[in-house]
Amino acid sequence: MNVVAPDLSTTPPRSGREMLGRYPWLARLADKVRSDHAGTAGEYIAYCSLSKGFLLRAGVSVDDFDKLIRDGASDADLTAYFDQHVSDEQRESANRFVLHDMKSHLDEQDAEEGR
Repeated sequence: MNVVAPDLSTTPPRSGREMLGRYPWLARLADKVRSDHAGTAGEYIAYCSLSKGFLLRAGVSVDDFDKLIRDGASDADLTAYFDQHVSDEQRESANRFVLHDMKSHLDEQDAEEGR
């Protein structure tokens, strides 16, 4: 599948609150990593501390996620992978980290990006 990477030098990634499947942050992470691979990340950091924290709690390694993106995983492919490899407990922990523990960070991002 040919997934087009967004150009984050001209438009921000999706909000960290936007759900992809049952996961916040996953859509934003996908945008940032796809753009990083394409050389269009602008000033965004693909694997920032929030991204690493999300993946750690989900039980998905940076290397595994990077390979999924490198291999052209679509949003649907990512959702299927996470649903298959992430337990309910891991999902709840990752989602709580993003939506509750990092809420102020999300608020700042949304304000900076005009949401």
